[in-house]
Amino acid sequence: MMAPSFFDFESDTSAHEAAGVVAYCAFTDVDQQARVFEDWHLDYTQISSGSFHGSSSIATFGGVRILVERLDKVILQRGAVPAGRIAVAVPLELEGHARMCGEKSGRDSLHVFSSGPDFEFFSPEQHLLVNVEIDVSRLPTESLRAFAGSLHESRMTPVVPMTALTAERLRKVLGHALSLSMGGPAGASAGPLQGAILSVLAEAVETTPVELLPRTAAPTSHYALVTEVQRRLEAAETCPLSIAELCGQLGVSRRTIQYAFQNALNLNPVAYLRAVRLNHVRRELRLGESVTAAAIKWGFLHLGGFAQDYKRMFGELPSETARKYRRA
Repeated sequence: MMAPSFFDFESDTSAHEAAGVVAYCAFTDVDQQARVFEDWHLDYTQISSGSFHGSSSIATFGGVRILVERLDKVILQRGAVPAGRIAVAVPLELEGHARMCGEKSGRDSLHVFSSGPDFEFFSPEQHLLVNVEIDVSRLPTESLRAFAGSLHESRMTPVVPMTALTAERLRKVLGHALSLSMGGPAGASAGPLQGAILSVLAEAVETTPVELLPRTAAPTSHYALVTEVQRRLEAAETCPLSIAELCGQLGVSRRTIQYAFQNALNLNPVAYLRAVRLNHVRRELRLGESVTAAAIKWGFLHLGGFAQDYKRMFGELPSETARKYRRA
């Protein structure tokens, strides 16, 4: 059950933007939404089809930034957190197939984006997360910086299972922080709030019951195969145009790839491959490339069929995307 304060936060933020405490942004483009994470190396790839609508609500307390993010499509998030920052998230809604760095996650999982040099989060359509980003160097006191530094060095796993009680306590602390931010500048309470947030995060990490810990931290062979496929999809020169071509590149059977994608992402590999290539075309169009050149570059040679696939994926024709960004 979601805490009412978060609903209030998202519905009321526009009234408080002038105070500079809360910012609210709505998006119809996943790439634009990814940019609200300042200084992150972050890519969002839309996997499920239809017009995208997302939003971010942001509050900052000195060295702590809280960002409530809503997504309404299956999104593959890949990136890296800037050095010296702790970045975690607790879900309010997370219904469907969710994987963090290959590990299954759920509503009572602490998602640790700063657990390694980079991360990959496969988020389901019903996605509402409260992200907490802590810049250790910007905390106001030496004791808080030392506390955060020890937490940062504790080598948290990408998914930290929490008890329902601990997860709810974390949601309540963050909800309280967001409620204070709506009331105006929270300068006097910033230090205690930062301490409270750090304390409840430390509790979540230190009190994880043994029976909830993942059985293994190593990626499964299925996830490793999906990761190898993803590497090949990053550049047009190595991007396969069919599953048969992909099988030839990797030396595996079609059934092996089918099982790997079903297990790791709960997806059909054909649909996944098409979705990633369409996302690449959309990024080319945003950079000013022509529709024909972008389509051919990513292997869509039948332009009529490509245009219909693109519209099903993003809710608009590629020519509409190109015109929109030319005007911008």
